[in-house]
Amino acid sequence: PDLMHSESDINYNLQVSRSIGDVYLKHPQFNGESINGRFRVPEPVKMPVLTANPSIISLNLRPCDSFLIFASDGLWEHLSNEKAVEIVHKHPTA
Repeated sequence: PDLMHSESDINYNLQVSRSIGDVYLKHPQFNGESINGRFRVPEPVKMPVLTANPSIISLNLRPCDSFLIFASDGLWEHLSNEKAVEIVHKHPTA
């Protein structure tokens, strides 16, 4: 299958699906001591580092395209493209 991945990231830490999660990059009040240090952005930082405004890419669907997987980078850290396709084929109505 044709697979598409975003090339955008922030310090090699963030990939696609900017509107899902990663609130510590959007609002300074969530970039504090209460979160794990690996997620904190060093001060001073001009917020927001990240915006939920989308980058839009249009693709024409073809008759052979059966489905589209919309997922955050967290999914792709744990599943290969092939495994994700396998799961969708096994559970087409989920």
